[in-house]
Amino acid sequence: MSDTRESDILELAINNFRMTFGVTIDCKSPGCMEKCKTDAIVTIESTTFLAEVKSNVTLSNLNTVIDFFNKTSNENVYPMLLIAGELSESIMDKIFDAGINVMDAAGNCRIKREGLMMFCRGLKTEVRNKTAVLSFKGQSLSILFFVLSDLKNVNLTFREIQKETGAGLSAINKTFNVLRNTGYLFESVNGRFLKNTRQLLDIFVDNYVRVTKPKMRMTTMTFVGDGLSRWKEINLPAQMSWGGEPAANLKDGYLSPEIFDIYTSTAFTKLIADKIAVPSSSGEIRIFRKFWPDTDETTAPALIVYSDLMGSGDVRCIEAANRLYDKELSYLG
Repeated sequence: MSDTRESDILELAINNFRMTFGVTIDCKSPGCMEKCKTDAIVTIESTTFLAEVKSNVTLSNLNTVIDFFNKTSNENVYPMLLIAGELSESIMDKIFDAGINVMDAAGNCRIKREGLMMFCRGLKTEVRNKTAVLSFKGQSLSILFFVLSDLKNVNLTFREIQKETGAGLSAINKTFNVLRNTGYLFESVNGRFLKNTRQLLDIFVDNYVRVTKPKMRMTTMTFVGDGLSRWKEINLPAQMSWGGEPAANLKDGYLSPEIFDIYTSTAFTKLIADKIAVPSSSGEIRIFRKFWPDTDETTAPALIVYSDLMGSGDVRCIEAANRLYDKELSYLG
């Protein structure tokens, strides 16, 4: 179990499920089963499940969760059960449609396994107050981006973080307090450390895709002439970089881009001046404003490219995001 919030979710889910259905449900530690790598062993009547607890399942990390369960299910004899914080009906339906048994902390569920069929919706619980996705926007998102880009950054002084991010000292202090109070940051005589960084990555993706990225969008364009077919030959103007699908392609050649994200800290009209692209409401190029410092790299930072891909909801982009994670972001756990 990664943290106490997930322990709370597990306890609430089991108790609420028991009260709702009046059936026998038992929960044990995974230590009771040899070589079992899961959060809990849950038995409903006579059917045993290997349960994984996720405090937050949102549209931005839904495909990652489904992919994890599909891979894990193939490695285990017992069926898998996802236990999550409060889920919307649409997300719970998507999980179940993917072949995953699911239950939330309120006791809502979609379970079907060899004669065991249980279905419940509409129940509410106070768990949302404990497990809702944290809100990071503006300077706080820039700070979270900075500390996730290199985990050693969390141990810099606030003045050093201010210099690197441009964020105010009050915003840095507030962001660190949020991380500390929610259990993602702890301090010892050896300094500051981040915990549950993979979950914190999901939170970053959710906030970036859902809140920040739409506000950063500047315009839509289309390639000039045969630019689409030879986009790799194009040298973007200084202070611009590829994001999303083209960045993934440049990193390992796996994904053939259909949507072209470009990030810039300069005027996008330079693309017009250089005869690379022209404005088009239905174009394949989307221009976004940068919030990170410029570098000489032709692609956006791995955290941004990963977020772009995960936020697309496209299966092929999700696969590319997983490849990128394995190659460049696995330090996040």
